[in-house]
Formats: sequence, C-alpha cells, structure tokens
Amino acid sequence: MHRRHACLLPLLLSGVARADERVPLRIGWSDYPPFQHKGATEAPQGLDVELLELLARAAGERLQWLRRPWARQMADVAQGELDLIPAATPTPQRLAVGEFTQPYRNERVALMGLAGAGPAPRRLADLKGRAVHIGAIRGVAFPEAVRRELADPALAGLMLPLHANDLTLSALRSRRVDYVIDDPVTLLHRAGQEPGEAVEVALELAVSPVHVYVSRRTLERQPALMARLNAGLQRARQQPEWGRVLSRYPSYWPPTHVGNASDSAGM
Repeated sequence: MHRRHACLLPLLLSGVARADERVPLRIGWSDYPPFQHKGATEAPQGLDVELLELLARAAGERLQWLRRPWARQMADVAQGELDLIPAATPTPQRLAVGEFTQPYRNERVALMGLAGAGPAPRRLADLKGRAVHIGAIRGVAFPEAVRRELADPALAGLMLPLHANDLTLSALRSRRVDYVIDDPVTLLHRAGQEPGEAVEVALELAVSPVHVYVSRRTLERQPALMARLNAGLQRARQQPEWGRVLSRYPSYWPPTHVGNASDSAGM
C-alpha cells in the first residue's frame, strides 16, 4: 500500500466506526393502527415503523422507539427529549422548533360519524349552527385547507379535544361527540376490530403528505442529519422491501362503512 494511503486508512476507518456507533435517534410512537401500534412485545409495529426502519438503515441511523401520546411528542421535541416524530404535518408553529423531511407517505383526513346517524354534510360549513360536537385528537395539525375552515368561530366552537389517539372511536360510540376528524384508515380499522356500532366516512376533507419531524435541537448537534435522512428516504424507496411493506397493509382507500351490523342494529 502507498505510504500516503496507509496514513489515511486509520482516519477513514475511524469515520466509519463513528457512523456505525451513532447514538440511536429517539422517535415517538402512539397507538394509531395500522400505522403505529403495540405488537406482541413492547416493541411497536405498523406501517410507519416498518417504513421508517428502512429509511433509517438506508441513512446509516438507528431508531429508539419511545411510546408517547401525540400531544406529548410535540412537547418532547421542543424540549429536546425526542429527536423525531413520524407522520407529521408541517405548520408554522412546528417550524419554530423543528424541520421536516421530505414526505414518505400520504394521509387522508375525513369527517367520521356513526353509520346512519343522519344526512352527511356536503361541506364542513353545513355543520355551523347545529347542536353537534366534533372531536379531534389534541395536538394534531390538519392540512392548511382544513385548518382554514376550522378557524371559522362558528366551527371552532363545535370542536372538542380528545386527549389520546384511541379515544376517537369510544367518543363516537358513547355520544360524547357526533363526529370526529381523523385519518379514516385508523378509525375504520379500529371499528372493524372492536364490537360496536358501525362507523362511516361522512365527508372526505383532504389527502396530504406526512413527514418525519426532526427536532431543531437535534439538528444543532447533528447539522448533516436532515440531508442523511432525505438521502436515506430516496434510497429506501428504491428498495424492493419498501413496496413489500406497503403491500402488507390495508389500502389507503378502504370501504367507508365498517362495523358489526348485529351490534349496530341493537343501538
């Protein structure tokens, strides 16, 4: 080996070792099937978990999954106690304490209600002046077009915050709320798994991309992290396993009416 190259070899090897020994990135997860949910062990499973593990490996990173309610995840990113949040929607407020990777999948947003509860609204504005409550998970950000509609005081006054992801279905079936705004994939998934009244999409509101949200405090320590994550995403998308992961999960466009007919008939 040339003497100059021999002198450089320890430096190159030490750089590889540092990449292999990076501290795992702390990433939040919550009960949001089929995207994120508890598996047979304490480890999370779901579409987001599988896709982002592929992304992380392609980026030369490791992930440490930490279970947190959605609203707490945002606070933990701001305080530097989490590095990443999956399935996040950009807002001006969030950009103050973090940045967003390129999108890695799309997410639907819909107004959901109990099947047969009444005529479906043609738009959110049709609910103004009605004696109804609309639930939404506390801390969730909707696409800009939906946020603009909900900023109307006549609609904002109908909103009721729900404090955890798994409360949307129970809030509907217990009549705490008349509607919820959520990703219909997860709510219909739950309705199909748990006995009770059927649930349906009352109004499709938006389809929007979601991103990995990266703490600004983390980026201050690792300035090249965002570039590594975005490059890893592009490499991961080109791997056959990315398509195989997607094929293992239900369609993003499931039937709009899911539930147990015998259960709903008795209500």
